[in-house]
Amino acid sequence: MNDVTSAKGKIAPEAAARLVSRLIDDSAFRELFQSDARKALAEIGYDTDGQPDCCDVKQLASVEELRAVQAQLEKHLSTSYGAMTVIFCFEAGKVTDGLK
Repeated sequence: MNDVTSAKGKIAPEAAARLVSRLIDDSAFRELFQSDARKALAEIGYDTDGQPDCCDVKQLASVEELRAVQAQLEKHLSTSYGAMTVIFCFEAGKVTDGLK
């Protein structure tokens, strides 16, 4: 466990903020996350012993969708032990499903 990975399936608050922010503001990172999520997560320092289920995204949520729930998503990723295992955490049209 390191400063980015607080516990299995949970991510440190700073890393959660970096991840969501980069998914919103960095188009190259969005493309990388969509094509190779493990590599994208490693880029922000997340320990990717196994690819988290949340990375099994068929279509990444739009920038607008992520921006609309940015603070809630960051909190969810850093406080829920299952956040990084929820398959639709970043899926288009389903991001809010995991925040309820």
